[in-house]
Amino acid sequence: MEEKLSRRVPEEKAASQDEIQTAIHSLTEAELLRLEKFARWRIRGLGRASGGRDWEDLLGESLTDTLDDDHRRWNKSVSFVQHLLGAMRSISTAWKKKFDPDEAYLESEVTRASSEGEVPSVLLEAPSTAPDAERVLMAKQEIEKIERLFIDDPLVLDVIGGWRSEMTGPEIQEALGISQTEYETAVRRMRRRI
Repeated sequence: MEEKLSRRVPEEKAASQDEIQTAIHSLTEAELLRLEKFARWRIRGLGRASGGRDWEDLLGESLTDTLDDDHRRWNKSVSFVQHLLGAMRSISTAWKKKFDPDEAYLESEVTRASSEGEVPSVLLEAPSTAPDAERVLMAKQEIEKIERLFIDDPLVLDVIGGWRSEMTGPEIQEALGISQTEYETAVRRMRRRI
């Protein structure tokens, strides 16, 4: 039987509490803005799976977990910002996995007051699971904006098209006849420019 490899950061590569505190206090405004934008993007992608948490909760949990030696260690071979980005990615993915899409809606999620201030009974109206028109329009505008950024990069546009068709990475690679490296390079190029 194969022995499972530990993902735990070895003691000699792990940052000490003092190094973590120093790194936190040394974050520049540009780095904080980058972390905020990434956290906002991850929370927006979670939708209801965020469980009412916002970007500050996500960033805060990544910092709290890093300060807890038994939970998440910072491997000093990567920058502190990269560590936090990875931590937020991991935390938000865990939130998504724990979320049950069949979970009942909260009354506050479906109750809307009329212009006269009356709140209709939630029981009389079944909530739609489809996104509202405003969110659909915002998503469409966001995609169009992204596509305009890559008008000169047909591979990235093809990858985006695959995603729009709900294809997985391997399916896109097969359809386009590209390697995994070419696919990952296109995705990185897109993320950097966005």
